Amino acid sequence: MRMTTEDGPQPTTSLHAGPWWAAAPLADAAAHPGIGLNPLERARAGGYMPGRPREDFTAGRILVRVLAAELLNRALPRPGSGNAQDLEITQNCPSCASSAHGTPRLHLPQREESFALSYARSAGWLLVGLAPGPGRLGLDLAEPADAAFATGEGDLLEDYAYAPAERELLSAMSPAARQQTRARWWALKEAVAKASGEGLAGEGGIPVVAGDQRHGLLRTPGTRVIELSPGNPDGLGHVLPGNLCGAMIWVPGSSN
Repeated sequence: MRMTTEDGPQPTTSLHAGPWWAAAPLADAAAHPGIGLNPLERARAGGYMPGRPREDFTAGRILVRVLAAELLNRALPRPGSGNAQDLEITQNCPSCASSAHGTPRLHLPQREESFALSYARSAGWLLVGLAPGPGRLGLDLAEPADAAFATGEGDLLEDYAYAPAERELLSAMSPAARQQTRARWWALKEAVAKASGEGLAGEGGIPVVAGDQRHGLLRTPGTRVIELSPGNPDGLGHVLPGNLCGAMIWVPGSSN
């Protein structure tokens, strides 16, 4: 795992310092039948098509609690502090103040503590990130082999999702490197969009993550960007599978 800031590569933080992340196959949720969704999550699950879309959403929310609890039990000084069934997930939209969507946070009611929380699903896997305090946190997963990242004539995705400076950098790469980089940058764009609280449709448009016009969060002093590559061990000792890559951004002490 490589951590970078605007000043270049930095050592990875320890599990105790945060931020923390973990990944697992969605199928692992079947091993936790006693963990349920809250009313808002159940209502949102009902909005997905029956079958795989609804099942993946439900499995993802179960695993968010499971992985978060395991991370907290390793990171917090008192073992057993994180119990998956006791963890409360809330969301708040900074634009409309809705609690049905928006930036998530994880709460430990018995300890009166809360943590920045972010999660993402891709290719049958779930990625979860946690960080202490009020900071901004965002992460995402991408599958480089996805056809959306392949290069070709009339490339609408690149024209839409990548800024001119990013496209110039991509154009100098080999097709294989270009496809990998597009996936990595897309994961970081999604992570920045989540951390900012604005989403990809925010006022500033899709975040720029390379070149001189990078998103403001990427230029904020203290910002930490963790690039998650295949084979990277997570906070629980598991590794990201070879077909996925990801990114996590944390801005400590900055509230949404």
